Amino acid sequence: MDQEKKYSESIIAIKVKNLKKTFFQENLTIPILNGISFQIPEKQMVTLMGPSGSGKSTLLNILSSVERPTEGSVKIFGEELVGATEAKLTEYRRNRIGIVFQFFHLFPYLSAIENVSLPLLIAGKNRKSAEQKASDLLNLVGLGERLHFSPKEMSGGEKQRVSIARAMIHDPKIIFADEPTGNLDSKSSNMIMEIFNTCSRKLGITIFLVTHNEEIGKSGDVNYRMLDGAIIQK
Repeated sequence: MDQEKKYSESIIAIKVKNLKKTFFQENLTIPILNGISFQIPEKQMVTLMGPSGSGKSTLLNILSSVERPTEGSVKIFGEELVGATEAKLTEYRRNRIGIVFQFFHLFPYLSAIENVSLPLLIAGKNRKSAEQKASDLLNLVGLGERLHFSPKEMSGGEKQRVSIARAMIHDPKIIFADEPTGNLDSKSSNMIMEIFNTCSRKLGITIFLVTHNEEIGKSGDVNYRMLDGAIIQK
């Protein structure tokens, strides 16, 4: 079935058309993304696999507006990112998406609740309401008894759950996850995937997850594979 028709009655979260990214270095032209097109309905878990150098990270960076493409269109819930002002892209990064990294990127001397509430405090929210929301999210990811633990007192799986709670603090419509289980054991990885499934199926958050793990790469509602700058639906 044609993907356009398959999703015609769904709200499209991500729509990418003819996306290209080329790096220029002196006399060299290095193509990274070669005219990628795909679309994803909201509230889906999407996985993306591929070997190193296939373009996964570049695609993720463009979708999260960290990088700009050379050519093409990226629409998030119908709004075009390509050509948008930096102010609009900053608002998009702060309020509409969450990002989960492989290496957590937590502040080591802040507690879990302080790490999660920090984005709201930076945005000007009062401490009481910010910490209450952070507490609710940490309970959601199973860390209600670890609110005042610092990252150095936590396991890798616990730290990743803190980073997921932080990614959810602004009520994002999409979470981009870059190898979120890459440094975790199988038990912790399964727990992280259960949380992402809860996000998509119960909370209505679209999840776009890059992974090298074959099992995780087959576990999404939509599973893609990248090779040489092109994306293939499995």
